[in-house]
Amino acid sequence: MKHVIEEIGSEFWIEDVIAVINDGVRQCFRENGFNGDNRLLLSGRTAIDFIYQDLSYGRNITTVYMPAYCCDSMIFPFKDRNVNVLFYDLVYEDGKVKCDIDATLNVDILYICNYFGFSTGVDVEVVVSMQKKGVVILYDRTHDLFNNGNTLSLISDYTFCSLRKWVGIPTGAIVSKRDGNFFQASLKGCDFSESKYKGMRMKYDYLQGNTVIDKEDFLRLFASFNKRLSGDYQNYSIDKMSLRLLHEQDFELVKTRRYQNAKLLYDGLSELNNISMMFEHENANVPLFVPILVKKEIRNSLRDYLVDNKVYCPVHWPKSDSLPDAMRVNLFYDSELSLVCDQRYGERQMRKIVNLIKNYCNKTNI
Repeated sequence: MKHVIEEIGSEFWIEDVIAVINDGVRQCFRENGFNGDNRLLLSGRTAIDFIYQDLSYGRNITTVYMPAYCCDSMIFPFKDRNVNVLFYDLVYEDGKVKCDIDATLNVDILYICNYFGFSTGVDVEVVVSMQKKGVVILYDRTHDLFNNGNTLSLISDYTFCSLRKWVGIPTGAIVSKRDGNFFQASLKGCDFSESKYKGMRMKYDYLQGNTVIDKEDFLRLFASFNKRLSGDYQNYSIDKMSLRLLHEQDFELVKTRRYQNAKLLYDGLSELNNISMMFEHENANVPLFVPILVKKEIRNSLRDYLVDNKVYCPVHWPKSDSLPDAMRVNLFYDSELSLVCDQRYGERQMRKIVNLIKNYCNKTNI
């Protein structure tokens, strides 16, 4: 949809006011690998904590082993429960990401994931060998929602995905348990999601040219919601407005548009010097973003240049203070930039991103 003000990226917006709330779940996530018992919760960190609680009914959980390429929202739910967090390194060799998992470690949970919708180097044999020793396999599919044929989703004990990363809903994550049922939880309704919904509506009106709205107004609402969520996330269900919005999503459009947009970015950028694609496009299922690796000396200035031209591409992620300093994964923290390719946009916006990056490279003589 063409807006009076065109910005690419950042938070989703919501176009329509919804007056009727329907609690019946119509989206079926079983075809996305969420088999067994499942719940729709507030956020990804809510899902991680929910998994911890479920496990705690049958065993003492003391240690989780997770990838060193991650964000604090993946780490803190464990730390908030006094679980010791160990990290395995990620290596980038011959254009491929590989996970350096030590299968001999004595841990309770192995946390695995792919990145950006691309297949990465999680060795299934290593995962199975650890599972046979009694290690619980937790599969984070936040970047990998539509990779339906993934073996990892078939063997993992628990699977979750933060759905709000993919579509315009204020809250929402799905969590599933392969065998048995979840504990009988008393889940709360979220009393602070209204600020996120209001901000998303305001952003839509702002992009439509409503001059009454100051951009800072909805940015403050987003910041307020995120601050509250960072410290208050346990035992919340998805809010009713988000549930209704989730029902109305056209996931076929989401998949098709993201794949097409990613191909446009690959076709336009693959031959540039000093910028490399983190993954091959052929290994993509449905991309969350298109990650590129940029020389660390210019990554931040390229990002600033895009922001100056109203293109908001995030970095995944700021390196957590919980991580050791010397790890090979630092390559990604120093060099990665996530190019927007989501379903809000089409060819014109992808051409703009490509042209801006080319212009930047030409101007800086890199």
